[in-house]
Amino acid sequence: MAQGFRPIRDDEIDTVIALWDRAGMTRPWNPPRADIEAIRANPKSALLVACADGVPVASVVVEDGGHRAWVYYLCADPARRGEGWGGRAMAAAEDWARAHGHTKLQLLVRRSNAPVMGFYEHLGYEESAVAVLQKWLDPERERAFRENPDAH
Repeated sequence: MAQGFRPIRDDEIDTVIALWDRAGMTRPWNPPRADIEAIRANPKSALLVACADGVPVASVVVEDGGHRAWVYYLCADPARRGEGWGGRAMAAAEDWARAHGHTKLQLLVRRSNAPVMGFYEHLGYEESAVAVLQKWLDPERERAFRENPDAH
């Protein structure tokens, strides 16, 4: 895997959840442990991590979506931002997508995280002319989503 990223190991799950918490990636409607279990159970997705001094400092999830791949949970330890981890994580996601025959890579950015748009634009990503629609199938997660001011 490019740029030192590799699939997460069992003994790194708690450390990666803590990383996601520090980076502001977790949301009440997406319990991180359940997300990690679902990602790892799906043979068409991967949770990739990179380590410094033996500890995960960056992560990215990439998932098969047909002819396109999707990226989630891209983050770098806030204490290590500016060291290039985010760019290397996206390069690892792109490598994974190419290796799995995808012609396009897509990601979602929360409107509340608009400042990150410059990062993605710098890497060659552009806003798409599509809207994302959703329908909740799990009432408990929908309730958590609706009760959170950062939901939209």
